[in-house]
Amino acid sequence: MYGRWSGIAAIAAASHKRLLTVFVLGLSALLSLPVLAGPAAAQQNCNAPLGWWESKGLDPFFLNPGGPAPKTACDFELWSWSAFVHWMQRDAKTGLPLFLLLPTYDDLKPDAAPPATLQAAAALVHQRPLKLLPRNAQPQSLGSFQQAGPGGVLVDRAGRAVYYTTHMDPIYFAFTQKYFGPKSYQKASPTLDYPIGATVMKSSWRIVAAGEDTSKLYTTTAIVPKLVNAGNGKLKPGTETETVTVALIGVHVVGVIKDHPEFVWATFQLPASAPDLPAGMDPHSPNPVSAQDFPLYNGGTAADQCNYLPKTMSIDEATQLITPVTNVFLQFPDGGATPPATAAALASSNTNFQSAIPNHKDKLDPAFANFQLTGSTWLLANTLKPGDGQMDTEAIGSIDLANATMETFVQGEGTNCFTCHRTSGGTNYPGKNINTSHIITSQLRLPAAVLQAR
Repeated sequence: MYGRWSGIAAIAAASHKRLLTVFVLGLSALLSLPVLAGPAAAQQNCNAPLGWWESKGLDPFFLNPGGPAPKTACDFELWSWSAFVHWMQRDAKTGLPLFLLLPTYDDLKPDAAPPATLQAAAALVHQRPLKLLPRNAQPQSLGSFQQAGPGGVLVDRAGRAVYYTTHMDPIYFAFTQKYFGPKSYQKASPTLDYPIGATVMKSSWRIVAAGEDTSKLYTTTAIVPKLVNAGNGKLKPGTETETVTVALIGVHVVGVIKDHPEFVWATFQLPASAPDLPAGMDPHSPNPVSAQDFPLYNGGTAADQCNYLPKTMSIDEATQLITPVTNVFLQFPDGGATPPATAAALASSNTNFQSAIPNHKDKLDPAFANFQLTGSTWLLANTLKPGDGQMDTEAIGSIDLANATMETFVQGEGTNCFTCHRTSGGTNYPGKNINTSHIITSQLRLPAAVLQAR
């Protein structure tokens, strides 16, 4: 009933080699599924339908081109949660969340031939070291210690930088590689869309302090560059690396589903990382956001001293401690979900999935129950068009969506994922539907030296 698109989820059920084949066979089987009622069609609350948690692969909803399309706010929140659970579930061979086995930006080669088949793309799914790499001029590399928007460095209360990386499922990776690079990009027509099922995840990670209680966190080890002073009040990666224990604190899950080639943009974060701005408080208020300490907030800090990008930063290169630290709050706890029915669907989906995850610890780490879906945003069905620079004003759902750990410095009313991820063209590339991917457009921007000079 739920589809046989096993994607990488099948890896959790059998040997690694066997399941690379299952990935391709499962995708083919998906295309032949009958049209079914939407998963939210007959329910009053926003919850996965009966039996989904027991289904093989825990496949996300609305990936069948011949099946139903999402119609209600609940449908979109269900896709968001089902995609999150799907990619956080354990790989049977390694025990890692499936998304950590996926290809990264470093696997892409400009103007190189794409994988000949999806099976070839799936061959890139394997255990690999988690490398949280700095980027140069945004967004030349998608593993980074700098954020979206102004490229600022987020510093936790302990004085350590927060790091980021990006993972692509085989469908997204194969399509992106086909048009990655200036020459390859020229082959894409303006109206070419990413295919259904293409999914990309960006994640944020905080270095765990010595002696910290991590019982409610998902932690793993990662390789990060040691940062050094750049001499101009900025930081840059040095030549040395260190292996550290990191905790996952934020995840963007972004995917194409039936009738929505613009991608549905969902973001998850740990409420325990930073406080929410209290209802009715001005984000520039001199009053404290919370009396409580959080990893990304010193208790008692005024709102007008938060989400602030300093002009200069410095680092003790021996201890890797950075000053100043960043105090963070989440301005819109539900991403500005509108109308009220959308906010109600979001709240219901959070309650249902967060309570269900601990009951399925055989499939994924119970720590993922501590994540909260801040919101999802999308456009009207099949309205994506090239050269649209106003997509943020056309957003539906959580129209002020931001993740406090990834868009710290650009939160605000009317600002959402489509503020940056648009189909409009740039200085030296035209408007195209695939421009919503910053991975693709990263190869088309001006050199860092030119951007810096400007």
